Amino acid sequence: MTRAFLFLMFAASLVASPAVMARTWTSSSGDYSLEADAVAFNDHSVILKRSTGKLVSVQLDELSEQDRNFVKSKELGQQLSIDIEQMQTWTSKDGVSIRGRVLAYGKKDMTVVRQRGKEVVNGKPFDEFTPLHQRLILRILSELENQEFANEHELNKWAKTLEGQTKVYPLEGVLMQLESGDEIAVPFFLFGKKELDVLKPGWNAWSSAHADDVAKQNESLMMQTEARQYQQQQNQQQQESAQRQQIEILRLNMLAARTGLTSFWEVGLEPGPGVYGRRTSVMVTAQNSDIASQMVLSRYPGYRVFGVRRASR
Repeated sequence: MTRAFLFLMFAASLVASPAVMARTWTSSSGDYSLEADAVAFNDHSVILKRSTGKLVSVQLDELSEQDRNFVKSKELGQQLSIDIEQMQTWTSKDGVSIRGRVLAYGKKDMTVVRQRGKEVVNGKPFDEFTPLHQRLILRILSELENQEFANEHELNKWAKTLEGQTKVYPLEGVLMQLESGDEIAVPFFLFGKKELDVLKPGWNAWSSAHADDVAKQNESLMMQTEARQYQQQQNQQQQESAQRQQIEILRLNMLAARTGLTSFWEVGLEPGPGVYGRRTSVMVTAQNSDIASQMVLSRYPGYRVFGVRRASR
């Protein structure tokens, strides 16, 4: 097995990507067609992604009967369900990572009162929230009260000044489901500019829809879809960066092997007593067989080496 083949085989495994399924969508009149992927839908509309990456919202009653049936099909639902359920990571303007799924736009009051020696937020004792939810509540109050609430002690001290009165804070932003299953309204002022550029564009249309529930649902669906697309792009960029780093490390290892500083070693491993597993082999670059064995064993605790061979000269 040549060094060049090893490099090409590894590099190809890093850059492989899944195929994208596209479909031709046709208007109910048959006068217009569009090739795109369906990335989200509700009872009233479907969000299509064109090859350029642009998202388009189309009312279901504007599509052909065949397309409407496809949107309602089990096939599309299964195709999108895994993507929709994935958690996302959002970052507040002060660096707090929020792990959750964006669900919809919303306006919601946050109430705070001190009852029986405890701070109660939206009818629930503060100490019963998850640590992330607690931190978000403290950040929201810090912004609205223009003072720092770094921990529960500071919240307790401030809440005593309320003397049993309930404070109500109207919030505008997005409804988010956290990994814990809790749903929380995250106001726009917590997000940085980069996140706001993704989450806020449809807010004015949503808030001006008033009693038009269908329009509100469609605006929320578009925002939710754009949020997922943004997260996927971020993840892809991170993966591509990591892949480039791995390829560069491999290239340097190849160079070191070519100059005689190191060699490629194939280390054979088998599970030790009481360890469940199968025999395997691992390729590493090292100066000698002993170092190669130590490197591999550190990654496979409980295994033992049954053979080592030099894979390059």
